[in-house]
Amino acid sequence: MEADAYADSSFLVSTLRKDANHEAAMRYMAQATPTLAFTPLHRLEVIHALRVAAARGEMTHGELRTMLRQLDDDLDAGLLAVSPVEWPGVFRSADELSEKHAAKDGVRTLDVLHVAIALECGAKTFLSFDNRQRKLAKAAGLKVKP
Repeated sequence: MEADAYADSSFLVSTLRKDANHEAAMRYMAQATPTLAFTPLHRLEVIHALRVAAARGEMTHGELRTMLRQLDDDLDAGLLAVSPVEWPGVFRSADELSEKHAAKDGVRTLDVLHVAIALECGAKTFLSFDNRQRKLAKAAGLKVKP
């Protein structure tokens, strides 16, 4: 299944838990109904972020299990499309983005990686609430939402 858009991991986390961006993420998903690319980096970052939130007492372990089941349900329903990643191409793109933007914009390694993966996946739209990442994605030619 092909993805319509690429979301950074924090956007995906916001679709699962009621954080400061939850309402905006859910509103966008309801209006646009995109299929989102889901890569090995997403799996690691999203699950790690949820586990850390549980460890910090921001949610119960039962809530964590529910969110992990929801993630699996979203994959089964096709809301998230497993997207293979060709890492050599991603790292080449990431290096180019870093060369052009790191010194002047202060983007982080994961910002560069997410935008590079979005480009390699063929995404046209990039979903993020992170201002540095949004600016980088826009500079790379992606439509930035929400």
